[in-house]
Amino acid sequence: MFQSLDRWSRWTVVVSVLLLPFLIYGVLHLPVGSASVHQWLPEGKPEKQRYERFLHDFGSDQFLIASWENCRIEDPRLQLFCNALTDDRLASDSLIASVQSSHDVLRLLTEPPLRLSTGEAESRLRGFLIGADGTASVIVRFTNFGIAHQNESMKHIFESSEMVPGLGRGALRMAGTVYEAYAVDYAAEQSLKNLVLPSCLIGVGLAWICLRSIRAAIAVLIIAGFGQLLAISVVYYTGGQFSAVLIVLPTLVFMLTLSGAVHLMNYYRDVVQWHGDHLGSRAMVLGFKPSLLSSITTSLGMASLAVSQLAPVREFGLYSAASLSLATVFLLLGFPFISDWFCRTIYTKAKTCTEVDSEIPVDDVASHPVSISPFAASYVLWMSRNAIWVASIGLLLMAFSFYGLTYLKSSTKFEDMFPANSPTVRDMSFIERHIGPIASIEVLMRFPPDSDLEVLDRTQWVDRISQSIQRLPDVGAVMSAVSYLPKLPETGSIRDVTKRSVMRAKLKEAVPTLVDQGWVAEGVGGQVWRITAKVSALSDDDYGALTSHVAQAVKSVVAASDIPVPFESEFTGLSPVMHETQMMLLKDFGASFTVAFILITPVMMLIARGFWAGLLIMIPNVLPETLVFGGMAWLGFHLDIAGLLTASVAMGIAVNDTLHFMNWYARRLSLGDSRIDAIGDTMTSCAVAMFHTMLISCCSMLPFLFAEFIPTRQFACLMIAMLGSSILGDLVLLPALLLSPLGRCLIPKIFAVKK
Repeated sequence: MFQSLDRWSRWTVVVSVLLLPFLIYGVLHLPVGSASVHQWLPEGKPEKQRYERFLHDFGSDQFLIASWENCRIEDPRLQLFCNALTDDRLASDSLIASVQSSHDVLRLLTEPPLRLSTGEAESRLRGFLIGADGTASVIVRFTNFGIAHQNESMKHIFESSEMVPGLGRGALRMAGTVYEAYAVDYAAEQSLKNLVLPSCLIGVGLAWICLRSIRAAIAVLIIAGFGQLLAISVVYYTGGQFSAVLIVLPTLVFMLTLSGAVHLMNYYRDVVQWHGDHLGSRAMVLGFKPSLLSSITTSLGMASLAVSQLAPVREFGLYSAASLSLATVFLLLGFPFISDWFCRTIYTKAKTCTEVDSEIPVDDVASHPVSISPFAASYVLWMSRNAIWVASIGLLLMAFSFYGLTYLKSSTKFEDMFPANSPTVRDMSFIERHIGPIASIEVLMRFPPDSDLEVLDRTQWVDRISQSIQRLPDVGAVMSAVSYLPKLPETGSIRDVTKRSVMRAKLKEAVPTLVDQGWVAEGVGGQVWRITAKVSALSDDDYGALTSHVAQAVKSVVAASDIPVPFESEFTGLSPVMHETQMMLLKDFGASFTVAFILITPVMMLIARGFWAGLLIMIPNVLPETLVFGGMAWLGFHLDIAGLLTASVAMGIAVNDTLHFMNWYARRLSLGDSRIDAIGDTMTSCAVAMFHTMLISCCSMLPFLFAEFIPTRQFACLMIAMLGSSILGDLVLLPALLLSPLGRCLIPKIFAVKK
C-alpha cells in the first residue's frame, strides 16, 4: 500500500510542477474589481426592483462631485476642468455621460427663459452644487461603461485634473459612488500586493520555529504556497475577479493548508520513531482521517455562506470551499513525496530506534506506550478535580455571550470601511462640509397614464412635497423639477391667477426639457416625477430611519390634502438599498451560522459515534463565535461583511483541532486507557501541534491588521480572536466536558474502557 501511495504522491508532484506556469499566469493576470452595492441584492427583492425601475426611468444616479479649496463660481479652473473632462482626445465619451459645473447650472437658471436672480438661483443650488460658504463644484455623471470600469473613469478624472494649471490630483476633493467603488478596489489591490507576502513569510517563519527545522518549514511552505496559487487561479480561470471581499482568500487557504501540513509533519515525527521506510506515506495515512474530516468541516463552514442572499458573500463561500478542497487534495497526495524529499534524512539521523519493521501497521504508532508529559499529567489531574466548575463557567460564559448576539448591529456605510484619516473619508468630509450631503433618497411620484391632471397641478404637488421634505432636520438639500422652473404662484391674487394661466402652457412645453434633465420620466406606466433628498453619508443616522422620515414628510402632505391624491409614491436610491443590504447582513449571519452548525455537527457525531456526544463536543466549537460576536455586541461594535464571512469560516476552522484531539482521544480509549490517561496522552501528543497551528494561523493574519480597508482589518481581527478562543475551547472546555459526568456519553460504547 505504501509503495502505491509513494508512487501516487510522486506523480501528483510532477503534475503540479507542470501546472505551475498556468497557475502563475492566473495570479499575474487576475483582475481586481467590485460590484456596486445594489448588485449585491438578489433578484426579486422589492428594494432592488424599485431601484432598477428607477435606473430604467432616469438612468444611473451614480455620479462624482468634485471641488477644491477656495473654489468659487468665478474660478476659471471650473471651466478648464470641465473642458478637460470632455476632451475627445482622452476618449471621454465612452466613460462620461455629462459634466456640469456650478457656474453652468447657475447660468441656466439666470438666463432666459427662467431669468432668476443670482441670489434665487444660488439658493436653489445650495447644498447640492453650491455650499453655504459659496464653494462651487463640478458634478460628473458616467455612462454604464464608465460605471462598470470605475478604475478607467477615475484615471480619466485624475489625468484631467493634472491638465488644469493650479489644480492636480493632490488638490482635488471628490465624493460619489464611483469614487467609493474605486477606493475599495484600490485598497483591495494594495492589500493583495503589500500584505499577502508578509503574511506568508510570517507563517513560514513560525513554522520553522515550531518545527525546529528549516527543511520541514520549506516542505510545508511548498505545500501551502501551492494551495494559495490554486485559490487565486480558481478565481481567474472561472472568470471571477478579486474584490475587497475576496482579498483574504489566498491567505486563508495558505493558512489552512499550512496548518494541515504542520499537523501531518507532527505525525511524520511520530512515525519516524517506529519505522524506517515510507515515512511520508505512513504519516499521511495516520493523519488522513482527521485531516480529511478537518478539510470537509472547514469547507462545509465556508460553503454555508452560499445561503447568503448577498452575491459577494456567496461568491466568497463557494470560492473558498472549492479552493480549500483542491488544496487539501494536493496536501494529502503531495505530502508523502515532499516530506520524504526534504525531511527523511534529518529525521532518520536523529532517530534513536533503528529497528525497522515494515510489517507493523501504521495505526500501531498510536498503540505504543505514550510518555505523558509532567505538565499534561498535572494539568489533567487538576482538570479532573475541577471539571464541573470549568465546564459550568464555560457554558455560562457562552450563554451570556449568546444573549449579547440579540444586540448585534450591522453597518454597510462607506465611511465605516476606511479610517477617519484616510484620503477617501477626508474628501467626503470636505464635500459634506463645503457643499452639502452626498447620500440621496429618491422620492418618485408616479401619475397613472390615464390621469388628466395638468402639468401645473403636478408641479404644485412636487413643490409641496419638496418643501415638506426640506423642512426635515436630517435633509440638507432637495432638488426636483421645480428647481429648474419659475417660482409657482401660491395665492389667489389677480397677478398669480394671470401668472398661473400663462404657466399652464409653458410648463407643458417644458416637460421634454425636464425629461432630458432627468427630473421627469414618461412611459407606458405613466409619468414619473422625481425628487432627490440629500442626506449625510457621514452621520450616525440609519438610512432606514432617514427613509422613514422622508416617507412621513410625504404622508403629511397627502394627509393634509382635501382631494384624492392623484399619484403613487415610491422611495428608492442607493441609500435605501444600502439599508436593506445592512439588514440582510444580520439575517445572513444567523442563517449561515445555523447552516454551518447543521452541516458540521453530523461529522462530529460520526467521530463521537453518538448523537448527543456529537452535540456535546460541538460546544467548544460554538464557544469562539458566541464569545467574539457576543462581545462585539456588548461593546457596541457593528458587524460588517467581514464579520459575516468570519462566523462560518471560523467554525469550520475551530473544528480542525477538535477533530485531531478527538481522533487521538478515541484511539487511546479503544486501547483501554481511562479518560484521564486518554486525555493526558492526547494533550501530550496533540496539544503542541494544536497550539502551533493556532499561533501560525493568528500571526499569518497580523499584516492584515494594517490594511487600509477596515472590513479586511476586522476579518483579520475576528479571525485572530476566534482562533485564539478556539484553543480555550479545545484545550480547556473540551477536556472539562470529557472529564465531567456529561463526558461519559462521549465514550463510545463499543470501546472497552477502564473505569
